[in-house]
Amino acid sequence: MKEQVISLLRQALQSADITDLSYTLEPGMPVWPTHARFGAIVYETYDEGAASMHRQLSFGEHTGTHLDAPRHFFRDGISIAEVDVASVMGRGVMIDASFLEPCGTYTLEMLKDFERKNMEIEEGDIILFHFGQEEKYGLGAESGEFLKDWAGLGGDAAQYLLDKKVKAVGTDALALDPYGSEDYPCHYILLGNGIPIIENLMNLHKLPVFSYVIGLANKIKDGSASPIRMIALTDRGQ
Repeated sequence: MKEQVISLLRQALQSADITDLSYTLEPGMPVWPTHARFGAIVYETYDEGAASMHRQLSFGEHTGTHLDAPRHFFRDGISIAEVDVASVMGRGVMIDASFLEPCGTYTLEMLKDFERKNMEIEEGDIILFHFGQEEKYGLGAESGEFLKDWAGLGGDAAQYLLDKKVKAVGTDALALDPYGSEDYPCHYILLGNGIPIIENLMNLHKLPVFSYVIGLANKIKDGSASPIRMIALTDRGQ
C-alpha cells in the first residue's frame, strides 16, 4: 500500500504543471514600514579566493510571501514552529476578487455567490484571494503602490470560512484585512481559531479555480510568521 501511494504521488507530480506562488527574497522588496528590510552580507566569495560562497541574511518574519501563525496576534497562540506542517497542503481554491475598488471588502454574499457559480468550499480547502495587488508589486522606489490601498476579506466572510473548517486563507496583498482596517477581523477570527494566514502571494491570476497547493514554512522557535515557498499543482494543459 505504501509503495502504491508513492507511485501515485510520483505520477501525479510528473503529469502536473507547477506554478510558483512565492516572491523572490531580495533587497528592495516591499515590507510594512515598521518591519525589518531584507538584507544580505557576503562572508565568503570566490572573488576573494574562497573555495565556496555564502552570505548572512537578515529579514523580518513577515518578509515576502509568508505564513502568519496565531502567535502573530495572540500572546499565547502557537508559534510558527508549532503550526501543523500540513496546514498549507490541500486543494487550493482561487477566488478572483480583482474587481474590488481600492480598500474594498470581499463580503460573505460575494463568497456565497462564488460557491453558487463554482462549487462549495469544503473542509480542508486552502482559500487564495486574488485581489489584483500583485500587479502593483515592485522593488525599492517602485514598491509604494503595493504598500497601500489593498482590498481584503470581510469579517463575515472570514467567519464563514472558519465555519467551513478551511485549512488556511491566503491573499496576494500585504495583509488579508483591507488596508486601513483598525480592528483586523480576519486576523482575530482566523488566527484566533488556529487557521494560519498566507500573505504576499503571487501568480494567483495564472491558476484555475481549483489546484493542489503545497507550502512549507521555516520552523522558527517562538516565531510569529515565516517566509514560505509555496507552489500550486494543476493538470497539464488546464
